[in-house]
Amino acid sequence: MDPNREQQFRLKALEEYKILDTLPEKMYDDIVTIASHICNMPIVLLSLVDDKRQFFKSKVGIDIAETPVEYAVCYHAILSQEELFEVPDLREDDRFKNNPLVTGGPKMVSYFGVSLKNSDGISFGTLCVISQDNPRSISDDQKLILKKLANQVIHLLELRKQNFELKRYQEEAAYYSSQMEDFAHTAAHDLRAPLRAVKSFLQLIELKRVDDVDEKEKKYFEFIYTNVDMMNQLIIDLLDYAKSDSKIDEKEVIDLNVFIAQIFNSLVEHHHLSSSMLHLKQMPTIHYSKLALHMIFYNLIDNSLKYRNQERVLELKISYKSDLFHYYFEVEDNGIGISAEYYDIIFKPFKRLHAKSEFVGSGLGLASVKKITQKLGGTISVKSTLGKGTKFTITIPKE
Repeated sequence: MDPNREQQFRLKALEEYKILDTLPEKMYDDIVTIASHICNMPIVLLSLVDDKRQFFKSKVGIDIAETPVEYAVCYHAILSQEELFEVPDLREDDRFKNNPLVTGGPKMVSYFGVSLKNSDGISFGTLCVISQDNPRSISDDQKLILKKLANQVIHLLELRKQNFELKRYQEEAAYYSSQMEDFAHTAAHDLRAPLRAVKSFLQLIELKRVDDVDEKEKKYFEFIYTNVDMMNQLIIDLLDYAKSDSKIDEKEVIDLNVFIAQIFNSLVEHHHLSSSMLHLKQMPTIHYSKLALHMIFYNLIDNSLKYRNQERVLELKISYKSDLFHYYFEVEDNGIGISAEYYDIIFKPFKRLHAKSEFVGSGLGLASVKKITQKLGGTISVKSTLGKGTKFTITIPKE
């Protein structure tokens, strides 16, 4: 490979690992210590070579942290492309006999270095063992172990790179999540304003023509009002769905008995279903995200009220248990039920099993519940019998 291209690839590999000039770390120090004992060598270096120097991430037997690249035997090991670069006596090799590290302290003599290569085969450093004062050799078994230790270094560096990539991904996800919520808030405000204006002007027109409106026109007005309200609710649901990406680490003390009862009563009033019954098992007071819990219980209760059986009074049972690590909530109703083949579909955005003329809704409620539950590190599952009712089980971790 052209030396300039080789250097560019090497520098790129080192940049991806973000390892140069970092402080000592025990996991690398342990590897060089093991190499020293296994190979019975006084000097061991974990050397990383850039364009101007070799940096010792870990070392045994010397005190310096780096040397100029022209003093680096490891640089020759990298360029050689050999799996194990060996120099029995540096003092007798024309390439190294005048090297200050050979002629002076630490008086290096025999060198055995294994190249560190990334997944693209680019060498960027070595794990090497070096004798002092006198020539030494290492056995085939020691060479094999040195190679395996070098592989462990590579594994650690790859994990390091993946951790940085994961952190970057998380930061990007957090940024886009914030952007999405900002967009949703702006869109909700900008879209709901003209809807309110349309509804207000319709009411003015209807009021002005109250004595002249025939039955056909009344139906037209009702149809327009219904669709305006549906559009308004869809905007609200979209905003709630976007909120499921919001920060949920803001926690407060919540009495779930009061909290859930308030949500139920509010929704019963909204749906004009005063005969609906809530059976609420004694709930705990917990320190949790109020936003997350409100989204979960609001949408599940709302779902039960929407999909109630018209021939009987809705009965909603909400129960609770816990163990050392999790809270478990069950929300069970006696509504119309769900066929097992649709268990997965109901949690997808905008997926509906019924026409809007049968049951109102945007198809975002359960999708929002699943999204926020997963973000908490929990799960949601469903069991149902057509015509008899549905039970949702929510598992969320304790703080």
